[in-house]
Amino acid sequence: METKHPRRSGGPWSRFSLPLDPPSIRAWFWWASAGTVALFLLKFSVTGFGVYGDGLGYYTPLRSLLFDGDLRVDNEYRYYAESAEAFGAGARVFGEVPHFSKYTLGLGAVLFPFFAWGHLLALGLRGVGFPVALNGLTWPYELVYCLGSVLLGIASLVLSYRIARLFASPPAAALATGGVWFASPLSFYLTVEVSMSHAVSAFLVTAFIWGVLTWPWLTDWRLQAALGGLIGLAAWARPQDGLFILVPILWQGAEQYRAGKLGPYFWAIARLGFVALLLQTPQLLVYLWQYGGLAQIPYLEEGQARGYGGSFHWFQPALWQVLFSGHRGLFIWHPLTLAGVVGLALFVRRRPVLGCALLAAFLLQVYFIGAWWCWWQGASVGGRMFSNSTALFVLGLAILWDEWGQGRARIWRRIAGLTLFFIFWNALIILQYQSALIPPEAPVTLGELYGNQARVIPHFLAHLQRRLGGG
Repeated sequence: METKHPRRSGGPWSRFSLPLDPPSIRAWFWWASAGTVALFLLKFSVTGFGVYGDGLGYYTPLRSLLFDGDLRVDNEYRYYAESAEAFGAGARVFGEVPHFSKYTLGLGAVLFPFFAWGHLLALGLRGVGFPVALNGLTWPYELVYCLGSVLLGIASLVLSYRIARLFASPPAAALATGGVWFASPLSFYLTVEVSMSHAVSAFLVTAFIWGVLTWPWLTDWRLQAALGGLIGLAAWARPQDGLFILVPILWQGAEQYRAGKLGPYFWAIARLGFVALLLQTPQLLVYLWQYGGLAQIPYLEEGQARGYGGSFHWFQPALWQVLFSGHRGLFIWHPLTLAGVVGLALFVRRRPVLGCALLAAFLLQVYFIGAWWCWWQGASVGGRMFSNSTALFVLGLAILWDEWGQGRARIWRRIAGLTLFFIFWNALIILQYQSALIPPEAPVTLGELYGNQARVIPHFLAHLQRRLGGG
Protein backbone atom coordinates (compact mmCIF):
# COMPACT_ATOMS: atom_id res chain seq x y z
CA MET A 1 0.00 0.00 0.00
CA GLU A 2 1.49 3.32 -1.07
CA THR A 3 1.60 6.31 1.19
CA LYS A 4 -0.19 9.38 -0.11
CA HIS A 5 2.77 11.71 0.14
CA PRO A 6 6.41 11.03 1.01
CA ARG A 7 6.23 14.11 3.23
CA ARG A 8 3.53 12.50 5.37
CA SER A 9 5.38 9.26 5.93
CA GLY A 10 7.48 10.63 8.78
CA GLY A 11 11.25 10.50 9.21
CA PRO A 12 13.39 12.75 7.03
CA TRP A 13 10.54 13.29 4.54
CA SER A 14 8.42 15.24 7.03
CA ARG A 15 9.89 18.57 5.93
CA PHE A 16 9.21 20.62 2.83
CA SER A 17 12.86 20.43 1.79
CA LEU A 18 15.77 18.08 2.25
CA PRO A 19 19.40 18.92 2.93
CA LEU A 20 22.00 18.01 0.36
CA ASP A 21 23.68 15.20 2.27
CA PRO A 22 26.45 14.41 3.04
CA PRO A 23 28.75 17.51 2.92
CA SER A 24 30.82 16.03 0.09
CA ILE A 25 27.70 15.91 -2.11
CA ARG A 26 26.88 19.50 -1.20
CA ALA A 27 30.41 20.52 -2.22
CA TRP A 28 30.02 18.59 -5.48
CA PHE A 29 26.84 20.53 -6.29
CA TRP A 30 28.65 23.82 -5.77
CA TRP A 31 31.52 22.77 -8.04
CA ALA A 32 29.14 21.48 -10.72
CA SER A 33 27.11 24.69 -10.55
CA ALA A 34 30.24 26.85 -10.76
CA GLY A 35 31.50 24.81 -13.71
CA THR A 36 28.18 25.14 -15.52
CA VAL A 37 28.05 28.90 -15.05
CA ALA A 38 31.72 29.16 -16.09
CA LEU A 39 31.05 27.26 -19.33
CA PHE A 40 28.16 29.56 -20.13
CA LEU A 41 30.22 32.69 -19.36
CA LEU A 42 33.09 31.39 -21.49
CA LYS A 43 30.77 30.83 -24.43
CA PHE A 44 29.17 34.25 -23.91
CA SER A 45 32.55 36.02 -23.75
CA VAL A 46 33.78 34.31 -26.92
CA THR A 47 30.67 35.05 -29.00
CA GLY A 48 29.67 38.33 -27.32
CA PHE A 49 26.02 37.34 -27.11
CA GLY A 50 23.75 34.70 -25.63
CA VAL A 51 20.45 34.99 -27.52
CA TYR A 52 20.24 33.59 -31.04
CA GLY A 53 18.33 31.18 -33.26
CA ASP A 54 15.09 29.99 -31.67
CA GLY A 55 16.09 31.90 -28.53
CA LEU A 56 15.34 35.13 -30.38
CA GLY A 57 11.77 33.98 -30.80
CA TYR A 58 11.34 33.83 -27.03
CA TYR A 59 13.39 36.93 -26.18
CA THR A 60 12.21 39.49 -28.74
CA PRO A 61 8.49 39.56 -27.76
CA LEU A 62 9.48 40.37 -24.17
CA ARG A 63 11.76 43.17 -25.30
CA SER A 64 9.18 44.47 -27.80
CA LEU A 65 6.40 44.53 -25.21
CA LEU A 66 8.53 46.40 -22.65
CA PHE A 67 10.25 48.89 -24.95
CA ASP A 68 7.94 49.25 -27.97
CA GLY A 69 4.59 48.52 -26.34
CA ASP A 70 3.70 45.92 -28.96
CA LEU A 71 4.62 42.39 -30.00
CA ARG A 72 6.05 43.07 -33.44
CA VAL A 73 9.57 41.67 -33.54
CA ASP A 74 10.75 42.56 -37.06
CA ASN A 75 12.74 45.58 -35.81
CA GLU A 76 14.52 43.47 -33.18
CA TYR A 77 15.44 40.80 -35.74
CA ARG A 78 16.78 43.42 -38.16
CA TYR A 79 18.84 44.98 -35.38
CA TYR A 80 20.46 41.64 -34.61
CA ALA A 81 21.07 40.87 -38.28
CA GLU A 82 22.66 44.27 -38.90
CA SER A 83 24.75 44.23 -35.72
CA ALA A 84 26.18 40.85 -36.67
CA GLU A 85 27.26 42.23 -40.02
CA ALA A 86 28.66 45.42 -38.49
CA PHE A 87 30.75 43.73 -35.81
CA GLY A 88 31.69 40.59 -37.71
CA ALA A 89 29.87 38.40 -35.21
CA GLY A 90 28.34 35.05 -35.96
CA ALA A 91 24.89 34.79 -37.46
CA ARG A 92 22.07 35.17 -34.99
CA VAL A 93 19.11 35.41 -37.36
CA PHE A 94 18.27 32.45 -39.59
CA GLY A 95 15.67 32.57 -42.35
CA GLU A 96 13.21 35.36 -43.04
CA VAL A 97 12.58 38.19 -40.59
CA PRO A 98 9.14 37.58 -38.99
CA HIS A 99 6.57 40.21 -38.07
CA PHE A 100 5.46 38.24 -35.02
CA SER A 101 7.12 35.47 -33.08
CA LYS A 102 5.48 32.05 -33.28
CA TYR A 103 6.97 31.17 -29.89
CA THR A 104 5.05 31.44 -26.65
CA LEU A 105 5.42 34.30 -24.18
CA GLY A 106 5.78 32.01 -21.17
CA LEU A 107 9.55 31.88 -21.17
CA GLY A 108 9.75 35.66 -21.23
CA ALA A 109 7.25 35.86 -18.37
CA VAL A 110 9.38 33.52 -16.23
CA LEU A 111 12.66 35.25 -17.08
CA PHE A 112 11.29 38.81 -16.86
CA PRO A 113 12.88 39.43 -13.42
CA PHE A 114 16.30 38.57 -14.86
CA PHE A 115 15.69 40.85 -17.85
CA ALA A 116 14.82 43.63 -15.39
CA TRP A 117 18.05 42.99 -13.46
CA GLY A 118 19.86 43.17 -16.78
CA HIS A 119 18.39 46.65 -17.24
CA LEU A 120 19.69 47.63 -13.79
CA LEU A 121 23.13 46.33 -14.78
CA ALA A 122 22.99 48.39 -17.98
CA LEU A 123 22.00 51.46 -15.96
CA GLY A 124 24.89 50.91 -13.56
CA LEU A 125 27.42 50.45 -16.36
CA ARG A 126 26.17 53.55 -18.13
CA GLY A 127 26.36 55.46 -14.87
CA VAL A 128 30.08 54.76 -14.53
CA GLY A 129 30.88 55.68 -18.12
CA PHE A 130 30.43 52.52 -20.19
CA PRO A 131 28.71 53.23 -23.54
CA VAL A 132 25.87 50.74 -23.06
CA ALA A 133 22.57 51.44 -24.81
CA LEU A 134 19.49 51.14 -22.59
CA ASN A 135 17.38 49.55 -25.29
CA GLY A 136 16.90 45.94 -24.17
CA LEU A 137 19.11 44.71 -27.00
CA THR A 138 22.63 45.10 -25.64
CA TRP A 139 24.79 42.52 -23.91
CA PRO A 140 23.89 43.27 -20.22
CA TYR A 141 20.25 42.37 -20.89
CA GLU A 142 21.17 39.16 -22.69
CA LEU A 143 23.77 38.17 -20.12
CA VAL A 144 21.49 38.33 -17.07
CA TYR A 145 18.48 36.96 -18.96
CA CYS A 146 20.48 33.93 -20.08
CA LEU A 147 22.07 33.56 -16.66
CA GLY A 148 18.57 33.29 -15.24
CA SER A 149 17.91 30.36 -17.56
CA VAL A 150 21.15 28.69 -16.42
CA LEU A 151 20.37 29.17 -12.73
CA LEU A 152 16.85 27.79 -13.08
CA GLY A 153 18.25 24.81 -14.96
CA ILE A 154 20.67 24.17 -12.10
CA ALA A 155 17.78 24.48 -9.65
CA SER A 156 15.94 21.78 -11.60
CA LEU A 157 18.87 19.41 -11.00
CA VAL A 158 19.02 20.21 -7.29
CA LEU A 159 15.29 19.51 -7.02
CA SER A 160 15.73 16.33 -9.07
CA TYR A 161 18.33 15.16 -6.56
CA ARG A 162 15.90 15.84 -3.73
CA ILE A 163 13.17 13.89 -5.51
CA ALA A 164 15.57 10.97 -5.98
CA ARG A 165 16.51 11.14 -2.28
CA LEU A 166 12.90 10.45 -1.37
CA PHE A 167 13.40 6.92 -2.66
CA ALA A 168 17.15 6.28 -3.09
CA SER A 169 20.45 6.55 -1.22
CA PRO A 170 22.65 9.69 -1.31
CA PRO A 171 25.38 8.20 -3.56
CA ALA A 172 22.82 6.81 -6.02
CA ALA A 173 20.96 10.12 -6.17
CA ALA A 174 24.20 12.11 -6.54
CA LEU A 175 25.61 9.94 -9.32
CA ALA A 176 22.26 9.98 -11.10
CA THR A 177 22.07 13.77 -10.88
CA GLY A 178 25.65 14.17 -12.12
CA GLY A 179 24.98 11.86 -15.04
CA VAL A 180 21.85 13.68 -16.15
CA TRP A 181 23.52 17.05 -15.52
CA PHE A 182 26.34 16.41 -17.99
CA ALA A 183 25.18 13.47 -20.16
CA SER A 184 21.55 14.23 -21.04
CA PRO A 185 19.92 16.60 -23.55
CA LEU A 186 19.78 19.27 -20.83
CA SER A 187 23.57 19.69 -20.67
CA PHE A 188 23.89 21.55 -23.99
CA TYR A 189 20.93 23.81 -23.27
CA LEU A 190 22.29 24.56 -19.83
CA THR A 191 25.70 25.74 -21.00
CA VAL A 192 25.66 26.68 -24.69
CA GLU A 193 22.25 27.38 -26.20
CA VAL A 194 20.71 28.66 -23.00
CA SER A 195 18.30 31.21 -24.50
CA MET A 196 15.98 28.39 -25.56
CA SER A 197 13.25 27.23 -23.21
CA HIS A 198 14.62 23.83 -22.16
CA ALA A 199 16.40 24.70 -18.90
CA VAL A 200 13.41 26.69 -17.65
CA SER A 201 11.09 23.91 -18.80
CA ALA A 202 13.12 21.40 -16.77
CA PHE A 203 12.85 23.63 -13.69
CA LEU A 204 9.10 24.22 -13.87
CA VAL A 205 8.23 20.57 -14.49
CA THR A 206 10.63 19.37 -11.78
CA ALA A 207 9.24 21.90 -9.29
CA PHE A 208 5.75 20.69 -10.14
CA ILE A 209 6.67 17.04 -9.56
CA TRP A 210 8.43 17.96 -6.30
CA GLY A 211 5.31 19.75 -5.11
CA VAL A 212 3.04 16.88 -6.13
CA LEU A 213 5.20 14.44 -4.16
CA THR A 214 5.88 16.47 -1.02
CA TRP A 215 3.16 19.08 -0.52
CA PRO A 216 -0.17 18.19 1.18
CA TRP A 217 -1.98 19.68 -1.80
CA LEU A 218 -5.05 17.46 -1.63
CA THR A 219 -6.29 19.32 1.44
CA ASP A 220 -5.05 22.86 0.75
CA TRP A 221 -6.53 24.95 -2.08
CA ARG A 222 -3.56 27.34 -1.95
CA LEU A 223 -1.15 24.52 -2.74
CA GLN A 224 -3.48 23.34 -5.48
CA ALA A 225 -3.32 26.84 -6.96
CA ALA A 226 0.48 26.86 -6.62
CA LEU A 227 0.78 23.53 -8.43
CA GLY A 228 -1.61 24.77 -11.10
CA GLY A 229 0.55 27.85 -11.46
CA LEU A 230 3.71 25.79 -11.90
CA ILE A 231 2.32 23.42 -14.52
CA GLY A 232 0.48 26.32 -16.15
CA LEU A 233 3.70 28.32 -16.48
CA ALA A 234 5.46 25.22 -17.77
CA ALA A 235 2.79 24.73 -20.44
CA TRP A 236 2.93 28.44 -21.31
CA ALA A 237 6.67 28.15 -21.89
CA ARG A 238 6.42 24.77 -23.70
CA PRO A 239 2.89 23.45 -24.32
CA GLN A 240 4.02 19.80 -24.19
CA ASP A 241 4.97 20.29 -20.52
CA GLY A 242 1.30 20.49 -19.61
CA LEU A 243 1.09 16.73 -20.15
CA PHE A 244 2.82 16.20 -16.79
CA ILE A 245 -0.47 17.06 -15.10
CA LEU A 246 -1.11 13.37 -15.72
CA VAL A 247 1.12 12.52 -12.72
CA PRO A 248 -1.15 13.80 -9.92
CA ILE A 249 -4.28 12.78 -11.83
CA LEU A 250 -3.22 9.15 -12.15
CA TRP A 251 -1.34 8.78 -8.87
CA GLN A 252 -3.80 10.33 -6.49
CA GLY A 253 -6.77 9.20 -8.57
CA ALA A 254 -5.88 5.58 -7.90
CA GLU A 255 -4.97 6.25 -4.26
CA GLN A 256 -8.15 8.18 -3.46
CA TYR A 257 -10.30 5.64 -5.28
CA ARG A 258 -8.93 2.90 -3.04
CA ALA A 259 -9.51 5.11 0.00
CA GLY A 260 -13.05 6.02 -1.12
CA LYS A 261 -12.31 9.76 -1.12
CA LEU A 262 -12.82 10.71 -4.76
CA GLY A 263 -14.93 13.79 -3.98
CA PRO A 264 -12.14 15.94 -2.46
CA TYR A 265 -9.73 14.57 -5.07
CA PHE A 266 -11.90 15.74 -7.97
CA TRP A 267 -12.19 19.22 -6.47
CA ALA A 268 -8.44 19.40 -5.91
CA ILE A 269 -7.69 18.40 -9.51
CA ALA A 270 -10.35 20.80 -10.79
CA ARG A 271 -8.79 23.75 -8.95
CA LEU A 272 -5.30 22.78 -10.06
CA GLY A 273 -6.42 22.37 -13.67
CA PHE A 274 -8.39 25.63 -13.66
CA VAL A 275 -5.35 27.66 -12.66
CA ALA A 276 -3.22 25.85 -15.24
CA LEU A 277 -5.75 26.58 -17.99
CA LEU A 278 -6.16 30.18 -16.87
CA LEU A 279 -2.46 30.77 -17.51
CA GLN A 280 -2.90 29.69 -21.14
CA THR A 281 -5.43 32.45 -21.80
CA PRO A 282 -2.92 35.27 -22.56
CA GLN A 283 -1.14 33.15 -25.17
CA LEU A 284 -4.39 32.09 -26.82
CA LEU A 285 -5.52 35.73 -27.04
CA VAL A 286 -2.16 36.74 -28.51
CA TYR A 287 -2.36 34.00 -31.13
CA LEU A 288 -5.93 35.01 -32.02
CA TRP A 289 -4.84 38.62 -32.43
CA GLN A 290 -1.70 37.80 -34.42
CA TYR A 291 -3.03 35.12 -36.75
CA GLY A 292 -6.80 35.54 -36.74
CA GLY A 293 -7.57 32.04 -35.49
CA LEU A 294 -6.08 29.14 -33.58
CA ALA A 295 -5.93 26.97 -36.72
CA GLN A 296 -3.53 29.51 -38.23
CA ILE A 297 -0.92 29.16 -35.47
CA PRO A 298 2.38 28.40 -37.26
CA TYR A 299 2.95 25.28 -35.18
CA LEU A 300 -0.31 23.88 -36.57
CA GLU A 301 0.35 24.95 -40.17
CA GLU A 302 4.05 24.44 -40.80
CA GLY A 303 3.91 20.65 -41.19
CA GLN A 304 1.61 20.87 -44.19
CA ALA A 305 3.45 23.92 -45.52
CA ARG A 306 6.69 21.91 -45.58
CA GLY A 307 5.15 18.94 -47.32
CA TYR A 308 4.54 16.62 -44.37
CA GLY A 309 0.76 16.48 -44.79
CA GLY A 310 0.09 18.03 -41.39
CA SER A 311 1.81 19.16 -38.23
CA PHE A 312 0.76 16.15 -36.13
CA HIS A 313 0.33 12.54 -37.17
CA TRP A 314 -1.52 11.11 -34.20
CA PHE A 315 -2.09 7.68 -35.77
CA GLN A 316 1.41 7.29 -37.22
CA PRO A 317 3.83 8.61 -34.58
CA ALA A 318 7.53 8.04 -35.16
CA LEU A 319 8.00 6.36 -31.78
CA TRP A 320 11.00 4.18 -32.67
CA GLN A 321 12.79 7.00 -34.46
CA VAL A 322 12.34 9.43 -31.56
CA LEU A 323 14.11 7.01 -29.23
CA PHE A 324 16.47 4.93 -31.36
CA SER A 325 17.22 6.75 -34.62
CA GLY A 326 20.70 8.11 -35.31
CA HIS A 327 18.79 11.22 -36.41
CA ARG A 328 18.51 12.73 -32.90
CA GLY A 329 17.12 9.61 -31.22
CA LEU A 330 17.11 10.18 -27.46
CA PHE A 331 18.65 6.87 -26.40
CA ILE A 332 21.20 6.87 -29.23
CA TRP A 333 22.54 10.37 -28.57
CA HIS A 334 22.20 10.15 -24.78
CA PRO A 335 22.45 6.45 -23.78
CA LEU A 336 22.32 7.25 -20.07
CA THR A 337 18.69 8.29 -20.47
CA LEU A 338 17.85 4.71 -21.49
CA ALA A 339 19.26 3.51 -18.17
CA GLY A 340 17.10 6.13 -16.48
CA VAL A 341 13.94 4.80 -18.12
CA VAL A 342 14.92 1.23 -17.19
CA GLY A 343 15.30 2.42 -13.59
CA LEU A 344 11.90 4.10 -13.79
CA ALA A 345 10.41 0.76 -14.83
CA LEU A 346 12.13 -0.85 -11.81
CA PHE A 347 10.59 1.86 -9.62
CA VAL A 348 7.17 0.51 -10.57
CA ARG A 349 7.96 -2.56 -8.45
CA ARG A 350 8.56 -0.37 -5.40
CA ARG A 351 5.73 2.11 -5.86
CA PRO A 352 3.35 0.63 -8.46
CA VAL A 353 0.86 3.48 -8.78
CA LEU A 354 3.30 6.36 -8.56
CA GLY A 355 5.82 4.55 -10.76
CA CYS A 356 3.20 3.88 -13.42
CA ALA A 357 2.08 7.53 -13.32
CA LEU A 358 5.63 8.80 -13.86
CA LEU A 359 6.34 6.25 -16.58
CA ALA A 360 3.06 7.11 -18.31
CA ALA A 361 4.02 10.82 -18.28
CA PHE A 362 7.32 9.99 -20.01
CA LEU A 363 5.64 7.73 -22.58
CA LEU A 364 3.12 10.48 -23.31
CA GLN A 365 6.06 12.79 -24.09
CA VAL A 366 7.42 10.15 -26.48
CA TYR A 367 4.05 9.90 -28.20
CA PHE A 368 3.56 13.67 -28.46
CA ILE A 369 7.04 14.29 -29.88
CA GLY A 370 6.78 11.28 -32.21
CA ALA A 371 3.47 12.54 -33.58
CA TRP A 372 4.96 15.93 -34.46
CA TRP A 373 6.04 16.30 -38.08
CA CYS A 374 9.50 17.43 -36.91
CA TRP A 375 10.04 14.49 -34.54
CA TRP A 376 13.84 14.95 -34.80
CA GLN A 377 13.27 18.34 -33.11
CA GLY A 378 14.96 20.54 -35.69
CA ALA A 379 18.49 21.78 -35.15
CA SER A 380 19.09 19.88 -31.97
CA VAL A 381 21.69 18.14 -29.84
CA GLY A 382 19.81 14.90 -29.35
CA GLY A 383 16.31 14.80 -27.92
CA ARG A 384 16.22 18.34 -26.60
CA MET A 385 12.46 18.25 -26.05
CA PHE A 386 12.99 15.57 -23.39
CA SER A 387 14.79 18.03 -21.11
CA ASN A 388 11.48 18.40 -19.30
CA SER A 389 11.88 14.78 -18.14
CA THR A 390 15.05 15.57 -16.19
CA ALA A 391 13.55 14.61 -12.82
CA LEU A 392 12.33 11.29 -14.22
CA PHE A 393 15.77 10.42 -15.60
CA VAL A 394 17.44 11.27 -12.29
CA LEU A 395 14.94 9.26 -10.26
CA GLY A 396 15.18 6.27 -12.59
CA LEU A 397 18.97 6.29 -12.59
CA ALA A 398 19.08 6.56 -8.80
CA ILE A 399 16.78 3.55 -8.47
CA LEU A 400 18.86 1.56 -10.98
CA TRP A 401 22.16 2.42 -9.28
CA ASP A 402 20.75 1.43 -5.88
CA GLU A 403 19.54 -1.87 -7.30
CA TRP A 404 22.92 -2.54 -8.88
CA GLY A 405 25.16 -1.17 -6.13
CA GLN A 406 23.65 -3.02 -3.16
CA GLY A 407 26.19 -1.40 -0.82
CA ARG A 408 29.23 -2.94 -2.57
CA ALA A 409 32.12 -0.47 -2.99
CA ARG A 410 33.49 -2.21 -6.07
CA ILE A 411 30.15 -1.87 -7.87
CA TRP A 412 29.84 1.80 -6.92
CA ARG A 413 33.24 2.48 -8.46
CA ARG A 414 32.01 0.89 -11.67
CA ILE A 415 28.87 3.01 -11.60
CA ALA A 416 30.96 6.15 -11.13
CA GLY A 417 33.24 5.10 -14.00
CA LEU A 418 30.26 4.40 -16.25
CA THR A 419 28.79 7.82 -15.42
CA LEU A 420 32.08 9.53 -16.31
CA PHE A 421 32.25 7.59 -19.57
CA PHE A 422 28.81 8.77 -20.65
CA ILE A 423 29.65 12.34 -19.64
CA PHE A 424 32.73 12.15 -21.88
CA TRP A 425 30.61 10.57 -24.63
CA ASN A 426 28.12 13.43 -24.43
CA ALA A 427 30.91 16.02 -24.55
CA LEU A 428 32.23 14.46 -27.76
CA ILE A 429 28.79 14.59 -29.37
CA ILE A 430 28.48 18.27 -28.44
CA LEU A 431 31.89 18.88 -30.03
CA GLN A 432 30.65 17.12 -33.18
CA TYR A 433 27.66 19.44 -33.29
CA GLN A 434 29.59 22.61 -32.50
CA SER A 435 32.32 21.96 -35.05
CA ALA A 436 29.88 21.05 -37.85
CA LEU A 437 31.24 17.50 -38.08
CA ILE A 438 27.55 16.59 -38.18
CA PRO A 439 24.87 18.87 -39.67
CA PRO A 440 22.72 20.82 -37.19
CA GLU A 441 19.41 19.50 -38.54
CA ALA A 442 19.91 17.17 -41.52
CA PRO A 443 19.65 13.40 -40.96
CA VAL A 444 22.56 11.64 -39.29
CA THR A 445 22.98 7.88 -39.29
CA LEU A 446 23.98 5.91 -36.22
CA GLY A 447 27.18 4.85 -38.00
CA GLU A 448 28.14 8.46 -38.74
CA LEU A 449 27.39 9.64 -35.23
CA TYR A 450 29.31 6.88 -33.46
CA GLY A 451 32.11 6.71 -36.02
CA ASN A 452 32.84 10.42 -35.61
CA GLN A 453 33.42 10.02 -31.87
CA ALA A 454 36.95 8.71 -32.49
CA ARG A 455 38.02 11.67 -34.62
CA VAL A 456 36.04 14.60 -33.27
CA ILE A 457 38.73 16.01 -30.95
CA PRO A 458 41.33 16.77 -33.67
CA HIS A 459 38.54 17.99 -35.95
CA PHE A 460 37.23 20.33 -33.25
CA LEU A 461 40.71 21.69 -32.50
CA ALA A 462 41.23 22.43 -36.20
CA HIS A 463 37.80 24.05 -36.35
CA LEU A 464 38.60 26.18 -33.29
CA GLN A 465 41.93 27.22 -34.79
CA ARG A 466 40.20 28.35 -37.98
CA ARG A 467 37.61 30.31 -35.99
CA LEU A 468 40.18 32.04 -33.80
CA GLY A 469 42.37 32.72 -36.82
CA GLY A 470 39.47 34.21 -38.73
CA GLY A 471 39.69 31.53 -41.42
